[in-house]
Amino acid sequence: MKFLLFMNTSVGRVIRVAMGIAVFVAGALVGGGLGTGLMVFAFLPVLTGVTGVCPLNPLTGQPLRACATKKTSATTDLSA
Repeated sequence: MKFLLFMNTSVGRVIRVAMGIAVFVAGALVGGGLGTGLMVFAFLPVLTGVTGVCPLNPLTGQPLRACATKKTSATTDLSA
């Protein structure tokens, strides 16, 4: 769960885009059918990082859009 929360932050989204670009470049270097498959697959993390959508969030009961996830606070509410 903490991993999904992290991946929905700005840093996590940048990581997804960077990893997608790295996989795309690796696919271009490999070439052939495997390379083409890698380049096609690379669009998924780039697209989800740019749009802020996390397809794994609904599996944990969170909304699909990253910006709609609950933010955790560093402080605790002691008034209750």
